[in-house]
Amino acid sequence: MNTKKLVLIPAILSLGLVGCSDNDDDPAPTASVRVMHASADAPAVDVAIDGEVVLSGVEFQQGSGYLPVTAGTREVSLQVDGTDVYSEMFTVEANRSYSILALNELASIDLEALDDTERRANSTNDVTVVHASPDAGNVDVNVTAAGAALPMMPTLPDVPFGANATLEQIAAGDYQVRIAAAGSTDVVYDSGTLNVGADVTAVAVNSQKGASPVSLLVWTETQTPVAVVLSNSAEVRIVHAVDDVDVDVFAGGEELLGDFTYTSVQDYVEVGAGILDVAIAPAGQGIGNAIESLTDTLTLERGESYTVIAAGGLNNLAATQLIVLQDEREFVSSDEAKVRLVHAASASVAQPVDIFVVAAGTMVSGDPDFPDVLFGQDTGYVTLAAPAGYDVVIAADGTTTAAVPGTDGITLGTGGVATAIALGASGGNLSALILDDLR
Repeated sequence: MNTKKLVLIPAILSLGLVGCSDNDDDPAPTASVRVMHASADAPAVDVAIDGEVVLSGVEFQQGSGYLPVTAGTREVSLQVDGTDVYSEMFTVEANRSYSILALNELASIDLEALDDTERRANSTNDVTVVHASPDAGNVDVNVTAAGAALPMMPTLPDVPFGANATLEQIAAGDYQVRIAAAGSTDVVYDSGTLNVGADVTAVAVNSQKGASPVSLLVWTETQTPVAVVLSNSAEVRIVHAVDDVDVDVFAGGEELLGDFTYTSVQDYVEVGAGILDVAIAPAGQGIGNAIESLTDTLTLERGESYTVIAAGGLNNLAATQLIVLQDEREFVSSDEAKVRLVHAASASVAQPVDIFVVAAGTMVSGDPDFPDVLFGQDTGYVTLAAPAGYDVVIAADGTTTAAVPGTDGITLGTGGVATAIALGASGGNLSALILDDLR
């Protein structure tokens, strides 16, 4: 990394259709231009140049390769259903290369541009970092060798929204990008290992998935120009449904929760993506006495969220289970909600159960919505009309009478996501937990 430049992206150019002069033997001079959709709340758009659509249905996080564009002053328009929602005039010069990004939230959307000419022509690996996340505020960007400690000083300190920096003449190899709020060492985004072997434009945008507020769009000159790199982390929520014993919970060999009591819920904890060893032991007995059936190695994907339920009863620890579920934490709807039902009750009277989902106050009849659900099973997320109230009736097999209290009169708001967990190791101790899964 020999040099670095930090400048505001100048709004200086736009696309223009490739055309010819009046003499067909004298083609018009052209520039090379590519376009990226980096506005998180904007819909898919068509990109028009001088009124003619050249890219169709470009969604957030998508970008094109370089297109030949007639040099000169051009109008670039973003269109939805054939109507311009934003347009701007730019000038492109012959034999030069440019990137245009649609930035900011929809209400303040803007087209900004980068001049890529020099870095495309210099035969070295150059990395341009663009701050395109309006929610992130000013940030410190740390670019290091993969696995290296954070530097004493950020590679790019106090970068405001809309700015970019070029790191020139980067040696080919594995790197790691970590982003923190300006002045902080608390990393909010970690790329993990990124291989650099060519010019890269790394665009930090509002994340649509995972705990990190930021995702990185890696824009290169390849057949698939944009790779979405979520932060190298996942989220885990832990539910204690082993009736009735206090436990210690270990993650990655370290104690995460001590004296964790029955029916307690540890809200989402951010952990590294990849392999995570989980072990649960009776309180105070140490990881060496972890219960075998409550010990597992989890594989956690980037950006995903999980609920881990320790389920069963003290009277039969060998039959306990770790129920691992992948969660949905975002759902946008004006007339629907989602609910998931989990059978974590080991009581013999609840093996199996029939589950009915009916409008609140409605008499249960007919076939169950989910018949013969066994301990350890779940329904997956079910989409229901909202806003509305529902009775979830968890009944002993072949009956319609609720055996598990606490699941009637569940109110679901529009866009809501919930998980209902039945628990209890004996018929007289059945109950339910209702968890809000939304971020």
